Amino acid sequence: MFKILCVADFESYDGDDFLKRIQLLCKAGVDEILLRAKGLGEADFYDLARVVAQICENYCKKFIINQFFDVACKLKSDFWLTSAQLDFFKNHGVFLDEFRKTAKIYAPAHDLEQAKISASIADVLVASHIFTTSCKEGLEPKGVNFINELKSLDKEIYVLGGLNSKNYKETIKAGASGVCFMSLAMNSDIELIKEIAESKNEQI
Repeated sequence: MFKILCVADFESYDGDDFLKRIQLLCKAGVDEILLRAKGLGEADFYDLARVVAQICENYCKKFIINQFFDVACKLKSDFWLTSAQLDFFKNHGVFLDEFRKTAKIYAPAHDLEQAKISASIADVLVASHIFTTSCKEGLEPKGVNFINELKSLDKEIYVLGGLNSKNYKETIKAGASGVCFMSLAMNSDIELIKEIAESKNEQI
């Protein structure tokens, strides 16, 4: 059964109550919440993350921190590396060894070479971008065939970029174990997320 990860992006949310949106996503049946807020400093991010972590705990959802490794350590959450951080941790992976005893590392896979580096220090490869998305305007999407290229690395594969309620099943059929939604999760009808969550029990 595939996992649904929602990228709770603080900057891209158009609504009035960010925390309420996260509660609705949890109620809709998603499996994992990634907190992303690149415009915040670490102290402000930590204050927000503590609240989001509590919401996820209340609904028994996995909570993941993006970018701020020290915050992930403090909150004992899983951690999602940025591409810039990968350049550091590929040479200093020893810092992650103890962390990975109790938590998962998610790392980017924008191409096969980067994926190989990520596979050496991470548990989950995040393949992106799979479909055309406004976040990567002008860049050619990788397509579902990229998922097949990553299978030899023997890691969980999550997919990100341009996924919606009409195309996500293609990635599951290709071998992805998790699908990531950001625009759909943050600003679309919550019922679409609920329908995708309900489809996890279907034969895809």
